[in-house]
Amino acid sequence: MENTNQFLHLNASEMLALWKKELRLEPVVRDCTVERDDGIDIDALLELHIRQWYAHLLNTAPVEWLPVEDVKADVALTTDAHGKVSATVPPQCVRPVEWQLTAWQRPVTQFLAPDSHEAQVALDPYTGAGPNRPAAIDYGNRLLLLAIATGTQPALVTARCVVRPADGTFAFHQAALATIPQWEQSHLTLL
Repeated sequence: MENTNQFLHLNASEMLALWKKELRLEPVVRDCTVERDDGIDIDALLELHIRQWYAHLLNTAPVEWLPVEDVKADVALTTDAHGKVSATVPPQCVRPVEWQLTAWQRPVTQFLAPDSHEAQVALDPYTGAGPNRPAAIDYGNRLLLLAIATGTQPALVTARCVVRPADGTFAFHQAALATIPQWEQSHLTLL
């Protein structure tokens, strides 16, 4: 179970201020003032870096650092004649974490790439997935969930995903702050 006490929930201006502190751009010495209008907009550049960092974080960071929700109410399921269930992935879902159908004996936590050897094995009618060895193939905007008995109506027990906050805020575990200097160093452009 994730420890949400150490989660930060920041709006855009709070995130920008935190980013500047992490990069030691704040506090600024204010004993003199110089105004120029021919330089780069540092705040706009940092905001771009923040959005890129956060998108990368949602896609790659440990699940414990990220907002995770059960989105099963937003998932549409369709079944083909061979018992393969196609599930639409809601737009707020960045990546699946744990999905389970009622016909499965356990949840799936590993999501296979469509062109992987494991996906081909899971699709094979003789060596493939079954209720005690379920599988899910991730096509990005949909998942192929394998397998249920033909004629069975699929239903989700859970569809947990890393989600992008709907209100445009940034939500993450404070441990992710340690990745900011390294991110900036590897993506250094105009700073």
